[in-house]
Amino acid sequence: MPFRHTVIAVSIGAGAALVLGAGVALYGAHREAAGAAKERTRAEAAQRAITEAYQVEKDRADAQYRGAVLAREAAKAGLAAARAELDRVLRAAGRDPANPRAGRRPDEAGPDWIGGFAACYAEYGDLAADAAGWADQVNGLQGYIKGVRGAMP
Repeated sequence: MPFRHTVIAVSIGAGAALVLGAGVALYGAHREAAGAAKERTRAEAAQRAITEAYQVEKDRADAQYRGAVLAREAAKAGLAAARAELDRVLRAAGRDPANPRAGRRPDEAGPDWIGGFAACYAEYGDLAADAAGWADQVNGLQGYIKGVRGAMP
C-alpha cells in the first residue's frame, strides 16, 4: 500500500497546488482590474482638468478681448466728440466741415488751418479706429495662444 499512499499524497499535493494556483490567478486578476479602474479614473480626472483649464483660458481671453473692445469704443467716442467740436468751430466760422478749403474766400491765399486740421483729424480717427480693431484681434489671439500653451501639461 505504499504506492497507494504515494498516489494519495501526490493527488493531495496536486490539488493543493491547483487551488493555490487558482487563488493566485484570481488575486492577480482582481489586482489588475483594480489597477485598470484606478488608471481609467485618473485619466478621466486628467481629461476633465485639461478641459476645464482650456475653458478657463478661453473665458479669460474673451474677457480680455471684450475689455479691449470697450476701451477702443471709448476712444472712438472721444475721437467723435473731438471731431464734433471741430465741426462746430468750422460751422461757427461759416465754413462747411465736410469741404475744407484753402481760405475763407475763393480768392484768398491764406490757409484754412482749422479746416485742414479737422480733415487731418478725421483721417487720423479712421486710421486709429482700424488699427485699434486689428490690435485687439492680434492681442486677443496672442493672449489665447499663450494661455493655451501655458495650460498644456
